[in-house]
Amino acid sequence: MSNSKDLYKIISGGIVGAKSFNPEALKIPGYIKNNLKHKLYYWQVEALEHLLYYENKNTGLKELPTHLMFNMATGSGKTLIMAAAILYYYKQGYRHFIFLVNQNNIVDKTQNNFTNKMHTKYLFKDKITINNDIINVKEVETFSKSTENIEIKFTTIQKLHNDIHIERENQITLQELNKLDIVILGDEAHHLNADTKRGVEQLEILETEIASNAGADEIERKGWEHTVVNLILNKNGKMRNNKNILLEFTATMDDDERIVEKYRDKTIYKFDLKEFLGAGYTKEINLISSRLNKKERILQALLFSWYREQIALKYFSLGSEKLINFKPVILFRSKTIEESKHDYEEFLKIVINLKASDFDFVKDIGNKVDEGDSLYEKGKSKSLEIIEFIKREKISYYQIAESIKDSFQKKNCIITNSEDNTAKTIEKTTEGQEKLLNSLEDKNNHIRAIFTVKRLTEGWDVLNLFDIVRLYEGQNAGGSTRKTPDATIQEKQLIGRGVRYYPFDYNNEIVNKRKFDNNMNHELRILEELNYYTYDEESRYISHIKEELRKDGYINDNKVKKRFQLKDTFKDKTFYKTKKIWKNKRDENPERRLKNLEDVDRDFYKGYTIKSYNLIENKFGYDEKDDIKRLDIEVNEFKALEPIPKFKDFDKNIVYKAINTLSKDNDSLFQFKNLKKELNIGSVDNLFDEKFLGDFYIPIYSDTVENLEKLSNSDKLIIVIDFLNKFETELSGIINPYIGTEFKAASFEDVFGNPKEKIVEINNISEIEEGKLINEDWYVLDSFNGTSEELELIKDIRLTIGNLKDKYEEVYLLRNEEVYKIYDFDKGRGFQPDFILFLKDKEEDRKYYQVFMEPKGDYLIERDEWKDKFLKDISIKYGEGNILIFEDDLYSLIGLPLYNSKDNHEFEEEYNKIWRK
Repeated sequence: MSNSKDLYKIISGGIVGAKSFNPEALKIPGYIKNNLKHKLYYWQVEALEHLLYYENKNTGLKELPTHLMFNMATGSGKTLIMAAAILYYYKQGYRHFIFLVNQNNIVDKTQNNFTNKMHTKYLFKDKITINNDIINVKEVETFSKSTENIEIKFTTIQKLHNDIHIERENQITLQELNKLDIVILGDEAHHLNADTKRGVEQLEILETEIASNAGADEIERKGWEHTVVNLILNKNGKMRNNKNILLEFTATMDDDERIVEKYRDKTIYKFDLKEFLGAGYTKEINLISSRLNKKERILQALLFSWYREQIALKYFSLGSEKLINFKPVILFRSKTIEESKHDYEEFLKIVINLKASDFDFVKDIGNKVDEGDSLYEKGKSKSLEIIEFIKREKISYYQIAESIKDSFQKKNCIITNSEDNTAKTIEKTTEGQEKLLNSLEDKNNHIRAIFTVKRLTEGWDVLNLFDIVRLYEGQNAGGSTRKTPDATIQEKQLIGRGVRYYPFDYNNEIVNKRKFDNNMNHELRILEELNYYTYDEESRYISHIKEELRKDGYINDNKVKKRFQLKDTFKDKTFYKTKKIWKNKRDENPERRLKNLEDVDRDFYKGYTIKSYNLIENKFGYDEKDDIKRLDIEVNEFKALEPIPKFKDFDKNIVYKAINTLSKDNDSLFQFKNLKKELNIGSVDNLFDEKFLGDFYIPIYSDTVENLEKLSNSDKLIIVIDFLNKFETELSGIINPYIGTEFKAASFEDVFGNPKEKIVEINNISEIEEGKLINEDWYVLDSFNGTSEELELIKDIRLTIGNLKDKYEEVYLLRNEEVYKIYDFDKGRGFQPDFILFLKDKEEDRKYYQVFMEPKGDYLIERDEWKDKFLKDISIKYGEGNILIFEDDLYSLIGLPLYNSKDNHEFEEEYNKIWRK
């Protein structure tokens, strides 16, 4: 494709157009969603929509062979996109996949992701079903010529190059690869463009083996751009109708001009670190700079880790079930392998001999730990928070020391230099250590501390790393004063590993997303932060690491903690003291279980076809022209089994086995606790009752059997699993566990009486607007910060304030800083309208209006349609015809349509009615 515009931008525009005609366009197919173990985040859905759009023949974008790049931030779930792509291309007829990367440890990790069903990070469902067939994922060294399974060869670039250039037994050859249609998945792809950077093209076949000690440039030049791109993807330009596909994945796009240009028409989706961090699905970074010595820094980190564990235990006892196996991990980084070994031994001695007096240093911690103005430098305040907790809970340092001794025994610590490693310059780990490092969140994994140099800077997935301690002092050496030392970049990469969010439940907040950006003082905030500890007497190093983190978007200088409260002038008014604000709450839906099954059509399941084929021997032939043997297959006529089976017709042991298979997924409907919750059953046997699943039809089509009794048990099991999977999908679309209640009156003091501190991203325009608003008598907060849409709404309101004051005796606009929440009537979804306008009528005594306003950017309008409906429902329910009364005062609630500055016709029409009527 030749186009000066970036591919992902072209596709984004095309998707908007396609969805404007058909909202269901580019819907992720069921064979992808239903075969993945995890639900897709919105950005993963977008990435797959981009792939589907590109592959659609009507767009004219697809090129053969296909070479695409997904540029997605570390921790955003690139490997799940790979799994989805494998399913997609399998459905398109591909059977052979190569996963390759530049490091062996990443290969080992990904093998578990794709092939080890017993591993906690396995990405597929236990049974992959496509076109009613069960598909297996097999790890292979050489590909089969004919298979109906997914075959994946896991390899490094170096090994793949040597496999096809150095002839060995049981290794695939280039000639064999070039006969197949292959999908190549290239991870950590930012390592892989040596030739492009040098501005050369490698055309001749290089037969040279890449040695085990080869440098990165040699591996990239020979292995990637030559072997992978030229010889395998492009089949060395010698094969017609080349259908090969190369999908690259990286979090780090090189800014070299040649690389940028090369990938302009290949980058299919972009979700960079700034977007990922802004979405709230990561930990926030806390840079703790101090003048504590090495032992004290170690103890400070141990104290933080102990405190996190105490908070997690507290909230687990209060109902946060996902904190049951919470186990925070600390990483200790040394400068060299020898220093790492020494630090490891020193740490073990500190822990073994730990006593209460070792914590005496905390008495003076306020003078030794720094506190910056930045959101990302809160070491002192967080340390003092822990000390206050210890005093408040009356916990002795002897108790803390004993707890730490137990948690950080030698068996719970790991060093990335295995005891059988004699290398002096290269960190190595055993296979057992690799398994522990790649499963730190598992309940059976006991590791609490890791000692390393740079072994874990890439390809390491960890969620429960909360503390990184830099054990050596001083700035990193190496490079000129203008160039960032490699060691600092490696430290930044380590921080990138640690910012992945540890999911936990709290109230009804999103499990995998930060919950306390707007409640910074909550105890659980400590579970949303990654601490990085360093000795830095003159703050030089912290400035260096901040600059690196700032470059990549890990920290944002515009993000600050800001305080919002009502103006004293407003709080002195009678309106504030005596009038009411109306709100509702969320309740359990009393008709939840009844409605769930009532809303599922008994005929929703469209059936299962049992395939059987007969070979016609007399048509077995040989095609000399193509040198291909062909089999003609006769497909008999499929007929529906009579009578049409119902769920209750299947043997109970078959159903039990199907449910047992499906219930292995943590969030499966078919775990008994979830069945009981959603369907109100007393036992699994209740599913056979007519009022539950008993009377649901399960049509079956076959060319060999006529009734259910003649089907094999294995076929029955596959059919029941397929039916239950589709039932879960059907039910999930209509489950309605909550509703929003009627609105009730509350005082301003109860809702808005206390100041609110939250993290905001400041900008000059907001600060200018704030200067104006704090002097307006109609704006009742003492601060302001807003998005571009919110600023546009403020402008429009300012233009009509005179009209409002002509009509109403009192006019007050309140910016809701995520304090006030209401819940939609249909599903009890929480909604915090950005602005509330309060009005007192001039003509009708004791008549008041509460008007809800919500600005929305273009990209959110479609997603938040339910909010628009809810606002309109409020007007219908509590508008002019249905007045609310409280102590002789009359209240009307009005919900205005969503505001968008580019398309505000509907909003303007309804808003103008307020002051024109």
